[in-house]
Amino acid sequence: MRKGLYLLLAITMMFSLVLSACGGGSGGEATPEPAGTDGDPGSITLKIVKRGYTDVHPPADQLWMWQKYEEISGIHVEFEELAGSAVTERKNVMLGSNDLPDAFYRIAFGTDELMKYGKQGLFIPLEELIEEHAPNLNKLLKDNPDIKGAITMSDGHIYALPYVDFSKAFNSVRLYINKSWLDEAGLEVPETTAEFREALMKIREKDSKRLGWVLESQYWTFLESFLAGSFGMGEGGAKAFGQYLYKNADGAVKTTFNDPKYRELLRYMNDLYKDGSLAQQNFTTGYDYAKWSTDGSNNLIGSFVWEGPGYIGKDAAENYVGIHALEGPNGDKLAGVLGPPAKGIFGFVITNKNKYPVETIKWIDYFYGEEGINFGTFGLEGETYDLVDGKPKYKDEILNYKGGVQLGAFQYVDNVYGAYYPYVEPDDSLRMAARGTTVADEIKADPAELDVLAPKELWPDFVPTDDEANQTSAILTDINKYIEEMRVKFVTGKASLDTDWDHYVKTLDKMGAQSYLDIKKAQYERYSNVK
Repeated sequence: MRKGLYLLLAITMMFSLVLSACGGGSGGEATPEPAGTDGDPGSITLKIVKRGYTDVHPPADQLWMWQKYEEISGIHVEFEELAGSAVTERKNVMLGSNDLPDAFYRIAFGTDELMKYGKQGLFIPLEELIEEHAPNLNKLLKDNPDIKGAITMSDGHIYALPYVDFSKAFNSVRLYINKSWLDEAGLEVPETTAEFREALMKIREKDSKRLGWVLESQYWTFLESFLAGSFGMGEGGAKAFGQYLYKNADGAVKTTFNDPKYRELLRYMNDLYKDGSLAQQNFTTGYDYAKWSTDGSNNLIGSFVWEGPGYIGKDAAENYVGIHALEGPNGDKLAGVLGPPAKGIFGFVITNKNKYPVETIKWIDYFYGEEGINFGTFGLEGETYDLVDGKPKYKDEILNYKGGVQLGAFQYVDNVYGAYYPYVEPDDSLRMAARGTTVADEIKADPAELDVLAPKELWPDFVPTDDEANQTSAILTDINKYIEEMRVKFVTGKASLDTDWDHYVKTLDKMGAQSYLDIKKAQYERYSNVK
């Protein structure tokens, strides 16, 4: 299935945030003393709005996990589930009318919305509640200041809780190349950009119908982001590159779009295009998933970039091997498409309608501790899984579910599909053992290599002030459109990287490239200074 990583890459990619029991709102109005107590939950009922998947699993009030957690926590929850198409409209109606639930669970809010509604007092700050009543979260944030920095707004408050995944293997994408073609041509798996280019040319020589590197048209920039680590622009990780940023060898924050390194990356992609190895459909008629998967099943696709090979289809995936990073012409080799542990920052929001913020933060804190982490993914021993060699393995009815293991588990627990849940993903080995597989089998690559190839810093999407948000929005309106236009022209040869590059850079300067960089440097400093 198409996974939540879509939105990890920005080359695109997205997300953040949380409350305080007796602190004041940033708008100057004091937050009322909460009506809740620090005692037993008793007969508390919470109203929570959540993203729903009732098309593929039971409604929340009938789902095994939430029925079982009510027994564990003693708190009854009335869920209102929103289908994907209704989320934005329903959310806006609630906020506009002040007809709010006690909390929002996995409902997407941008940093601008978190700041806006936090200042208005609709979302309560969470940092004091976390420190006093959420030991699992408190430890997580103290041990991982990068996660705390990712969810802390520019006013110093936390308004929402994160979705956390420490896995390098499942928090990155790879270049996949058709191993059956390599074997046919007598070639080894390429280790450098030069070898990759040569391999694509050689393995297509026997059949011109074979496509080189290809992916659905809206994702062709995934190759660009993958190659950033081969051309010296991988430090900072995937979300840095998604903001047109990287940190150079001297420790300076730089923009990618006007950097000489980026010109060389585009030159390499232009070479692939001229070779015929960068499928022309990526830039002309487009490429849809149906065509993509059909060509994959017919063994016509040489290479693509994704989190795992399964995107091309279960059977076709067996033909591919994953590459975490290629060494570039100047010796650069970094897995620059690795994302930060805080994959999402809008997992759980508590509103000012909540009379029991203490009990609510305790309720959600459970899923940030070992017991809750395992419960949220695997369920309970003897009911949804058995221990095999000390590790959980799902029951047969989950493993043999007609829709696959992931959807099988989704009939019982609520945290295995779509991501951005307010919890921490379990250890890789446990996750895979539950499904009866291994990380290496899932990604068709050695996960240990990522410990060496990972960037030293993995930045989140930096949180702007209101003024910064307004400035960057205005700048990016022009810059985004221009970069997209010129990127295609440079790769396809309609513009020259020799004669047109200087004009391209000067145009970006006129559009505010330096102002954008100055703002991003300030945001990086704020993020780095969160303790």
